Amino acid sequence: MTIATYADYKKHVRSLIVEYGRRGLLRGASPIVFLEARGIPLDYGGLIKATDPPLKFRDGASLRVLEVVQVSNATVERLRYTYHYERANGYFFRYEHEETDDVVRKPEYHMHAVLNLPHFNAPPVNLEIMLQLIAANFYSQDLYSKQIIGQEIHLRV
Repeated sequence: MTIATYADYKKHVRSLIVEYGRRGLLRGASPIVFLEARGIPLDYGGLIKATDPPLKFRDGASLRVLEVVQVSNATVERLRYTYHYERANGYFFRYEHEETDDVVRKPEYHMHAVLNLPHFNAPPVNLEIMLQLIAANFYSQDLYSKQIIGQEIHLRV
């Protein structure tokens, strides 16, 4: 799908949710909402979120989504985002893009795994990449995922 406008991007986001629902990974109604974002004309971008409630997976896991996007000249710019995936047992990982003054301790693009600190340097991601990552690592039936699915993680901090 070519994304030339913010309207195209919203269609793309909806189509991702429908696709993963049809594949049996997501369940229930889509909680994605599109809101106005301060400083961004409504036709060019906005706030996209599924946080309360989040997207729900078939096993009770959830994905909280928050994006501030702007689309111009057929380019989607994610000004800020948070994608927080959490399993029913409390295990989570989260990718974030946010402004920072300390790029060593808190890189602009970073991830968290199991704990809110530290901030691990990470490549930029988007909703599509997150859904692919989650599907491949938690809902795939290949040999690698069989080693992960159903495993419990016990930590003491």
